[in-house]
This record gives sequence, C-alpha cells and structure tokens, in this order.
Amino acid sequence: MLGRRGGRLAGAIVIAIACTTGGEAADALGLRVPGVIRVLVSADEMPEVFSFAAQAQKPGFERELVEGFAKVRKLEVRIVSVKNFDQIIPLLVKGEGDLIVGIVDTAARRQKIAFTSETYPVRHLAVTRQPQAKVTSLADLRGMKVAVIPGTTWADAAAEAGVPPANQVSCIDTNDALDALKKGRAQATVMAVFDFALAQKYDPALEAGPFMGVPGVAAWGVRREDDALRRAIDDYLQTLTMSPAKSTLLVKYFSEGALELLRRARKE
Repeated sequence: MLGRRGGRLAGAIVIAIACTTGGEAADALGLRVPGVIRVLVSADEMPEVFSFAAQAQKPGFERELVEGFAKVRKLEVRIVSVKNFDQIIPLLVKGEGDLIVGIVDTAARRQKIAFTSETYPVRHLAVTRQPQAKVTSLADLRGMKVAVIPGTTWADAAAEAGVPPANQVSCIDTNDALDALKKGRAQATVMAVFDFALAQKYDPALEAGPFMGVPGVAAWGVRREDDALRRAIDDYLQTLTMSPAKSTLLVKYFSEGALELLRRARKE
C-alpha cells in the first residue's frame, strides 16, 4: 500500500525495529482482537495525513507510520472512521478501537487516556478567508465570529485566546468550519499549522493570522491500561526518529512552506 519511496523507507524501518524489539509477539500487546489493531481516525482527516482510500499510492503521513508499526508486529490494521471528533476518546475508552492517531497531547486528555511519544509538532494559529480581513492580533479575533470544533484543541485555543462563547460558531468537523468561512457563517477559525497548510493547498483564499498558545505535540492515544501497546509504539517511534525516515515522510507529505511555518511557530 505504501508509495514506492515510502515502501523502501518502511522496509528499512521494519528491519531496524525488529532488531531492537526482539520481535515481541503481537498477542503480548494486549489487543482486544488478537492480531488486529483498530485505529480510530477522524472522518474529516486530510488524505495527506491519513487516506481512507484502499490501496492509495500515498497513504498519508500517519497511515504510513501505523502500517509500518503493524508490519513489524504482524498485525492487521482496521480503520474506524469517527464523524464527531469529541467522541473519539470515549470510543477508545469503551474499547471500540485500540489507537487514536493525530491527536494533540494535553494535560486534560492525559486524565482519560495515555499518549505515546511525539509523532509531529503542533502549533495553533488564527485563520481567515479572503475577502475577510486578515486577523492581525488576538484582540481582533475576540471580536469576530469564530468557527470551532468542540472537543478539539483548536476550540480550546480559541477559548484560551479569549473568544467569548457567544462568538463561537460550533462546527461538526474541519470541512464544516471551512464551509462556515466560505459562506460567511464565521469570520475566522483556529487550526493547527499543518492542517492550515494542507487546507490552503485546496483553497488559496485562506490566510494565516497570529500564532496562538504555546507549541505542543501530536501523538497517538491509547487506553491507560494498555501499557504494553504504548511501550511497543514508543519503541517504534523512537527508532523511526533516530533514522532519516521520519523527516523524509514529513517532506513527502508537507510542503516546505508548511515546514517553514512550523519552524517560525516554534520560535515566536
């Protein structure tokens, strides 16, 4: 399923990780369905992050990581699409899946689930769409109608920036939030840097405003009792980070402009 470049990369990763982990048996991971890892993915995820298409030439950054882990552990990957993001953690806790991908690690969420090591860095920013005037300060944002997706760190960032509840326009998912900008139901929204960069590829009228909050990290979420699974994933991710593979995947799926925007976000 991996693209040609990703396939060669994954093969090297598999060899390296197998050597460092000693080939731990899949059933030692405590999975609810033996030999299967069920991955909870937000239904609105962009294909560059996680493609739902079977046999996709470019499966997406997160999917390539998941499939690399599954190959090492000889696991079947089953995808569980989640329409409302605020249900993704309850579904994991109830046992409807084993792993959440692309979720930001926060103190509040750590009260409910455990997190692996970092998959990629995160920073939030205000976003508008032309002809709406670009946001130049958080003071501007507080006086605007802001599209938010409940249960996300994007919504948290808007609230922490001081956007009053009366100015928050509740949306189901990213597509709904972007539609709210396009149709004038909202004047701005809040997104993570990579998500903004990907969305702007499809809609060049989107504009980046000021960064919000402090830099954070995206990781994979697992149930707090699934320590063996978390440790196995950490071994995999740490081995990946020590090789050029992870950087190569980031460049494969995210533009240099997105990576440069993130570098700026970490400094400002």
